[in-house]
Amino acid sequence: MRHLLLFALPLAACSPELPPEQLAARRAETLLARAGQQNVALLAPIAGLDGQGQPGVCGLIETRAGPVRVVVDLASGAVRIGKPAIQGGNRGDLGESRYCTETARGRWDQVKKVDPVGLVARLGA
Repeated sequence: MRHLLLFALPLAACSPELPPEQLAARRAETLLARAGQQNVALLAPIAGLDGQGQPGVCGLIETRAGPVRVVVDLASGAVRIGKPAIQGGNRGDLGESRYCTETARGRWDQVKKVDPVGLVARLGA
């Protein structure tokens, strides 16, 4: 058993770390699963920082009724899920204006350039 453990440690140390965008998407999928959306893949995820520097992700999930917009606040764990268009889903803002505007994406890019480790810490990964 000790030999197996010693072999596993170097492998974990050599594994490349995921970029912040992928960490954000994985964290969002985990929060979606906790919100009852089991086995969903977040399609076209966009990560951004709101005006207070809190991270969030916008994207789509596929449902039986078609694609549905989702917004996940990574700091609080809040998940907002829209309705499919065929069920009368409107284009009301779920939080995209908070996390997915050009300004929010620009804040994300700035933090990623200056302090990617700090950004990863904010993602709760």
